[in-house]
Amino acid sequence: GKGGIGKSTTSTNVTAALVLLGERVFQLGCDPKRDSIANLCRELKPTYLDELSKLPSMRGIDKEFLQKLIFPGQGFGEDRVFGAECGGPPPGRGCGGKGVDLTIKLLEENQALEPYGFTFLLYDVLGDTVCGGFAMP
Repeated sequence: GKGGIGKSTTSTNVTAALVLLGERVFQLGCDPKRDSIANLCRELKPTYLDELSKLPSMRGIDKEFLQKLIFPGQGFGEDRVFGAECGGPPPGRGCGGKGVDLTIKLLEENQALEPYGFTFLLYDVLGDTVCGGFAMP
C-alpha cells in the first residue's frame, strides 16, 4: 500500500487485538523508517540492519545477538507481545526489501523466535518492497 495510509497503525491494532484474545504475538517491522513497533514498545527501537552494520563480520551473529533486538511490548500484560525492526537504507539509497530478506533469513536460520512460543507472527511490510524480501521479480 501507499505510504502514510496506516499500514503500521493497522498492524499494531491487529497485534493488540490478538494479544487481548490471549495470543502471543511477534510483530516485525519491515520498513526502513523503523516505526512499526514504536506504539507497542512506546519508543523507537534499534534495528537489525543498524546493529549488523556495527559488527566486523557476520560471524558474530547468533541466536543471542538476534534476541537482544526482540523487544517486549508495554502495557499488554506480561510476555504476550514482542516486536523487532528490520531497518533499511535511507530513502533512495538502496533496497529496503534486501534488509527484510536478510533479517527473516537470520531469524529462521538461528531459530531465534522458537523459544518464545509465538502463536502469531505479524509482518508490517512497507508498501513498495519490490526488489527482494516479499516480492519476487
